[in-house]
Parts: sequence; C-alpha cells; structure tokens
Amino acid sequence: MTIDWDATPFVTYGNFGGPQISGEGGAPVDSLDELFQSHDAEILAASRDAGGLTPQELVQAHANLIGAITNLPETSEGLIEVETATGETIADPEATLYAGATIIVLTAQVEQFGVDELALLEAELGSEDLDIPDALTKAADYIEVGLKETGIEETYFKAVLENQVNQFIALNLFAA
Repeated sequence: MTIDWDATPFVTYGNFGGPQISGEGGAPVDSLDELFQSHDAEILAASRDAGGLTPQELVQAHANLIGAITNLPETSEGLIEVETATGETIADPEATLYAGATIIVLTAQVEQFGVDELALLEAELGSEDLDIPDALTKAADYIEVGLKETGIEETYFKAVLENQVNQFIALNLFAA
C-alpha cells in the first residue's frame, strides 16, 4: 500500500507525498512519488533564496505538480499508471485517489491566497489543454475511480479529507 492512512497529522503517499514529509522513508516508491519529490525540492530551493519562499514560487511549484500529475499515463478506465521502483508499470488505484486529492488540496491552498494567485495558477498551468476547471474535473474523476477501485468508502474518505483540512488550518498551511 502506498497510502499511509494512519500517518499523522496528514495521510501520506510513499516517501514524499504529503505536507511536512520529504523522503524520510527513503527513495520514491513510484513515478507519482517522484513528482512529489520534485515538488518538495522546488519548494526547498525557493525557500533557501533570499527572502524565503514567496506565494508566487509556491503557486509555481503547485502548478508544476498539478500539470505533471495530469500528464501521467492512464488506463482506459481512468486509473493512473505508475512506474514502481522496480521498473514495473502498474495501474494503481491508490495513486489515482491520492493524485485527485492532491490536485484539490493544492488548488484550495492557492485559493486561500486570493484571486491574483488563482490567476497565476491558471497562467502557470501553462497549457491550452489544462486550466483550473479541467484540473479539478480530472481530480474528481481520479477520486471517483480511485474510490471505486480501492473499495474505500466515500464517507470514510470524506472524513479523512475533512480531518486533513482541519490539520492544514491548525498548522496554518493554508496561508502564505
């Protein structure tokens, strides 16, 4: 299992997916986890610049991750295909579910900054084929398919997401 449902304060994915973790468990477990590793590295590099991480740099990192997630290969059923650390390609329901939740959470975090940052996110997605509504639609599709294929109850998933949002607010991770 690549999702750690019992991790605190946040549900995590692999070794890099989730706020406030960055490889403590080792190398990325698959190609989605590699995207989370790149996101972490981008934020860390910007944080070390003079003046620290700006909202614009965070929005850029989020846009890069959202775009990369939506470009992962998918099956005809809508499952994300990830390459594992052993080089095997698998259609992964947990990767699909976590990817959808990630897109929604990152967009919500940017929305908390304000309209200018949402416009920046839209611009930084950088493609005529992907805008915020398209990304959120893709996220909803990922969540729907992921829930169906993992067998996780929707009510449980909603409760987990609500808890995650409350943790974000408590730790002030929704504000720049």
